[in-house]
Amino acid sequence: MIRRDTPGLRWTSLALAFFVMLLPLPEWLAALRPFVLAQVMVYWVLETPQRMGLARVFLIGLLLDLASFSLLGEHSLRLLLIAAVVHAFRNQFRFYPVWQQSLFLLAILYADLILLWLLRRFQDAPSPSPETWLAPILAFLLWPWLYMLLDNLRLRSRSK
Repeated sequence: MIRRDTPGLRWTSLALAFFVMLLPLPEWLAALRPFVLAQVMVYWVLETPQRMGLARVFLIGLLLDLASFSLLGEHSLRLLLIAAVVHAFRNQFRFYPVWQQSLFLLAILYADLILLWLLRRFQDAPSPSPETWLAPILAFLLWPWLYMLLDNLRLRSRSK
C-alpha cells in the first residue's frame, strides 16, 4: 500500500530545522547561518501544499519567535511571506531544475533579509550584521542537497 502523505518525515524535518535555528553559535557564525527552517518549509510547501498551509507556517514562526526570544511575530511574518510567495509560484517553481530553484530561493531570501532590515529599522533595533547578508548564498549552495535529501526520504517513506 502506498501512502500519499509523510507527516512523520515532514514534522521531523521541520523540528530538526527548528533546532538548527536555535543552536547556540558564536555571533559571527550565527550571522552566517542560513534560514534552514525557511528552506525546509519551502520544500514542504512545494511537495504538500495542502498540509503546509499558511496558518501552520505562521504558527511555526510564532514558536520560533518564542523559542529564540525575538520580537513576537518577526519570524512569523518572514516565514509567512516566504510561504505565500512559494505558494503563489508553486506550479512554476516545482518544475524548475534544482539550480534554478536555488536562484529563486536566493532572491526570496534576500527579499526576506531586506524585510528583516526594515523591521529592525522601524523598531530601532540593531540592524542585521554584514555577515548576515552572506547567509542566503550559503542557503543557495545548500538547497540542492537539502532538496535531494528530503525528496529521497519522502519517496522512500511513501513506498513503505
